[in-house]
Amino acid sequence: MTRPPRPRKAPVKPRGGAKGQGRQVAQLEAELAELRARLAKAEASLREFDKGGVEAYAARRIAALEEGQQVARGQAVEAAVAKARAEGELRTLRDAIGKVPGVHGWLLRRAVRKAGL
Repeated sequence: MTRPPRPRKAPVKPRGGAKGQGRQVAQLEAELAELRARLAKAEASLREFDKGGVEAYAARRIAALEEGQQVARGQAVEAAVAKARAEGELRTLRDAIGKVPGVHGWLLRRAVRKAGL
């Protein structure tokens, strides 16, 4: 008893080309939109420059840079305060672990040594 041969299906052609082209078109459109935005920003800067002259443009630009610098300084001060607070808490915790008596203290100190803290 033999089976009849199965009918062969026509080979399927890959459709990857259309998807790839769609992605490429989408990337190009996104790049075009980004370039248009950059062009608009540059044109606005030029109009502002023409309207107020070199001194006014430079003064506004310097003011913006100084404002950014002040923000950065404030963030640096906040980071230094947070670091000092964290170091103080770590010191307090280490002292407390060092003062725990008995087996529990020994286990805690051993865990700290193994963790490399």
